[in-house]
Amino acid sequence: MTLPRGLFGPDLVDVAYEPWRAVGSTTLRLGPSSRAPAVKSDSGESIELAAGQHLGRQTTRNPGCLDAPPLRPAVEGFVWGYCLPPVTRKSGWMLLSDLVPDPALGRLACGPANADFDRRRPDACGGHCDGRPLTGERPLSGPARVSARDVYLRYAPGSTAFRYLVRGDEVRRLIQTANARWIGVEVRTARWTRRGARGWVMASTLSPIRQ
Repeated sequence: MTLPRGLFGPDLVDVAYEPWRAVGSTTLRLGPSSRAPAVKSDSGESIELAAGQHLGRQTTRNPGCLDAPPLRPAVEGFVWGYCLPPVTRKSGWMLLSDLVPDPALGRLACGPANADFDRRRPDACGGHCDGRPLTGERPLSGPARVSARDVYLRYAPGSTAFRYLVRGDEVRRLIQTANARWIGVEVRTARWTRRGARGWVMASTLSPIRQ
């Protein structure tokens, strides 16, 4: 079936990353604001970069499979990316003024799951222009509330994250994947994501709202 407007399959994502170095200690956050909570590791610790550590800064969604898609613009002075090892590979927002580009870094920025590509070396990671269209999706309807502490809003099922939803945020369900593990949603009310944004979340992170 045709996907609802604003929802995509893996064939229409193909983002890249490039390394930016922290100039001082800086925190990865759930939203593009200094008031947003820190992203937490699985053990509950706030995720931060120390001076000299790196964020893989994300590009725009890249359906044309360009080798060097433009970097995703800053929002309120924050940029989206993921922390490179040895820091936990979580994604989130980081203050742009705390970062500088580091194009000479020898380590590749292949994405938080090593499934994307490095904007400097598009053939090095093996994740460039390799997405496949979705098949077997089924329509879904009704409101739901986020029940997880926080959850990525993704461009495609199991694919690249670009925003966060947090516990208590409300969405409208639009469609689900054939295996029912992923649900395409539209944001109704959310703390750190604009109303009307669309993307995919894990079905297990939502609870239906009884009307």
